[in-house]
Amino acid sequence: MKRLNSVGQTAQTISSEHFVFFNAAGRYLGYASRLGSPRIVVPGTVAVSPTGRQWVALGSDGLGNACGWSFVSPYVDRPRPKRNQVEVSTTRKAEKILSSVDAFIDYYSDVKGHVPRSVVLRREQLSTVGALPGQLYKGIPLEAYS
Repeated sequence: MKRLNSVGQTAQTISSEHFVFFNAAGRYLGYASRLGSPRIVVPGTVAVSPTGRQWVALGSDGLGNACGWSFVSPYVDRPRPKRNQVEVSTTRKAEKILSSVDAFIDYYSDVKGHVPRSVVLRREQLSTVGALPGQLYKGIPLEAYS
C-alpha cells in the first residue's frame, strides 16, 4: 500500500471516523461527520475522509467561499496554491477563448485605464478553459454568466 501524504497521515492521527479539514498550508481546521457544501470553507481547504480520500475546495462565489470540491491524490503532497489561479487547459478551443479574454482585458485597460474587476464567461467556456467561477486569470476573477 502506498504511503499517504502529510495531510493524510495527520488526519489519521486526529480521527478515523470523521472528515478532517486542513487549510492550504496544511494546518488543522476541524472535523465534521460529512463532507458537506463547499460554501462553508474557503478555496484551498483540503478535506480528508475517514478512508483517506482527499478533496480540495476550488473556486469562489465572490464572498470568499469555495464553489466546488475536486478530488485529489492522497499520495502526493500538494503545492501551496497561488491565490486560486486557473490551471489553464492547452486545447485549441481553450486558447482561443483565453486570447479573447486577453483582448478584452487589454481593450478595457486601454479605454478605462485599469483592468476590469472580473471577466464574465458562459459556463461551457469556463469548463473548456478548465476554470471554476471565482478563480483568477492574470489576477482577475472569472465569473459565470447565468
